[in-house]
Amino acid sequence: MKRKIIRNTVAIVAAAVILTFLAVTFLMYTHSVELLKLGTENEAETLKAAIDAEGTDFLKSETLFQDSRRITIVNREGEVLYDSVADALSMDNHKARPEIAQAIHQSTGASLRDSDTLDKKVYYYAVTLDDGNILRVSSSMDSIYQMIFSMAPFMALLIAAIIGISVVIIYIETERMVRPINEINLDKPLEEPTYEEFMPLLTRMDHQNERIRMQLEELKQAEGMRREFSANVSHELKTPLIAISGYAEIISRNMVKKEDIPEFAGRIYKEATRMTTLIEDIIKLSRLDEQSDMMPFEPVDLNRVTKEVVDSLQAVARQRKITMTIDGDVPAINGVRQVIYEMIYNLCDNAVKYNRDGGSVHILMEPSPKEGYAVRWSVWDTGIGVPEEEQERIFERFYRVDKSHSRETGGTGLGLAIVKHGANLHRALLTIDSKLGEGTCIMVEFPQMECVVDT
Repeated sequence: MKRKIIRNTVAIVAAAVILTFLAVTFLMYTHSVELLKLGTENEAETLKAAIDAEGTDFLKSETLFQDSRRITIVNREGEVLYDSVADALSMDNHKARPEIAQAIHQSTGASLRDSDTLDKKVYYYAVTLDDGNILRVSSSMDSIYQMIFSMAPFMALLIAAIIGISVVIIYIETERMVRPINEINLDKPLEEPTYEEFMPLLTRMDHQNERIRMQLEELKQAEGMRREFSANVSHELKTPLIAISGYAEIISRNMVKKEDIPEFAGRIYKEATRMTTLIEDIIKLSRLDEQSDMMPFEPVDLNRVTKEVVDSLQAVARQRKITMTIDGDVPAINGVRQVIYEMIYNLCDNAVKYNRDGGSVHILMEPSPKEGYAVRWSVWDTGIGVPEEEQERIFERFYRVDKSHSRETGGTGLGLAIVKHGANLHRALLTIDSKLGEGTCIMVEFPQMECVVDT
């Protein structure tokens, strides 16, 4: 990093110095051209005044030609009458020259162009004399070019010196700046802050480290849950398999009375059904874990889904004289219909399974009073209730409040885990309110952003 900083900084300094030199050179050139033009024009006006007063004999004075300027007199037809450098009679007609043409029509004219005879860039200034002839004074740009070229070696040395000194200074300053950066404690960047300008970066690093630590902790927890889940799955599957195997072995060895065979077959069927249900719940959980990001969201009518679930559970509820009622009407939410169906089914199924005979299950759908949430779906039962110390754990996989009752009713211990995964998928809030021996209420709050308006 240090080399890159030095290299880039030196390149910037070098570019700045060179650009400065070019800018200064351009300004000097422009200024010199303006001075050349002004000097030429002033001399032309001075010569005009002298010629108008004394005539062309004034031009014979040797003191007039001490510099690089050239003097030419042209009549209005363009014929050269006098030239301080060349033979006037041998020179071409000058009427077409830009500065001469301007002077004929406007009394003065000027032109900066390449000279056909001198093969160099020349500034021409023409002014009309009192006798009607045209006086032209020209100045070569050679002096300006010579000045610029004479400065080039000095400027090259100056640029080299500036760049060399800059390299040394940049190296020293970079070393001084980089050293504290290299000494930053990456694990705890805010413990010994270096530069105030780096505080936003160090703060982000600290937050990133915290997120990484949290993610590692979550990974550890997930790994622990995976191992626990695997162990629980093995145990839960092994239990009905052992029972099925035992009953089947007894029957195969004729160790059961003929009249008792239907009973044993029923037990085998019950355990097989329980195992099938368990496998189906495991598949549902796996699908939620692995495919939640790919599940398409669509408008879901909670009212209709709830009615479908209640209709499917009515037969079981009637056997135990449990009444199921629905109140309220809410707009559709944007979600995965099958997942929402599984959530509502498991909540209602639990409310029936863990209820008392002759009890009730009441489902209420209403606008949510919580900020940021739009719909509240609640299920109330008059069942066995959940102890306060166990309420936070009921959504864990394979966790059962009443293990014996759960097995009797065919529970797998995964129903509420499926509910929790579904709630996470829809960014919904789960709340439980329960009293032991009195009943339980579980509420699902769907967020505002998931709510869609009915049309």
